[in-house]
Amino acid sequence: MTDIAPWLTASLHQVQALKKQKKLSHALLVTGADGVGQEVLARAMVKDLMCEELDQAAACGYCHSCQLMAANTHPDFRILDGEEGTIKVDHIRQLTQKISQKPQVGNNKVVLITHAQAMNINAANAVLKALEEPADQTYFVLTSSQSSSLLPTIRSRCLLVNVPTPNIDEVKNWLSGQPDGDELSTLFWLTTQPFRLIDIEKQQKTAIYTGLPSALKTMLLGEQGTDVVLKGVSNTNIEDYCNGLAAILHQCINHSAGAELPSALFEVYPVIMRRMGIQQIMQRYQSLQKMKSDLLKTNLNPTIQLTYELNQW
Repeated sequence: MTDIAPWLTASLHQVQALKKQKKLSHALLVTGADGVGQEVLARAMVKDLMCEELDQAAACGYCHSCQLMAANTHPDFRILDGEEGTIKVDHIRQLTQKISQKPQVGNNKVVLITHAQAMNINAANAVLKALEEPADQTYFVLTSSQSSSLLPTIRSRCLLVNVPTPNIDEVKNWLSGQPDGDELSTLFWLTTQPFRLIDIEKQQKTAIYTGLPSALKTMLLGEQGTDVVLKGVSNTNIEDYCNGLAAILHQCINHSAGAELPSALFEVYPVIMRRMGIQQIMQRYQSLQKMKSDLLKTNLNPTIQLTYELNQW
């Protein structure tokens, strides 16, 4: 049995049962909120599909195909990751050409397209054609956190696998068994989506967020300048700083409306409220969102732009 987060197991068992009964669709669409683990679930499903033990629900882990999958060297497995940028029609055409032949190893060929909402319209139409005329022994597995943005005709040709959003206690329990999980649990003011938190840790950006509330409080009290908040900001992490500051303001707005305030913001919240009313907090929140969007489209200096923004606080 693949060791995955507990809220993913029911969906995995569903697909495994269909595989064992030989009733599995040649195309699957794994959907859920961003960060709940649809990519992790999809990869577990792919391993099961690539296994040479066709009568077994889960991957055996011992056959040649399973060993190649473990080594990330299976010639019949192809992946396109939309998180890396727009998926274009040439990417799909190259992929479909490679899978048009019989499997080189084992029984099946599998194409995994993660963050499938990144396909442009031509790429989406090319995938649709592949789904309408599927190659023998070929499975397509798509993941998306915005499945409504996919072509309805693509969705209609896929078995829909919905990933549930775990509650806060499930996330806490799961994180307690992960490296640096306790520290990540202090970032629930930023997000409670477990795999977004894991990605932050993998990208070594945890310190950006954990230090932000304290640095912001120090700045707002006039004890230090904006540089204490912006220490380490660059073109590569400007979005993280914008997200963190926006999340703090969002939590302040929610708490003023009666929601529970995360403990990590206990000290900075009253300082923010003394400096700005709810109306101004909402304006600054919207300004951060606009600035983040503008920075992605232009060559504006991130430090100058964010310094200007913080000076309005």
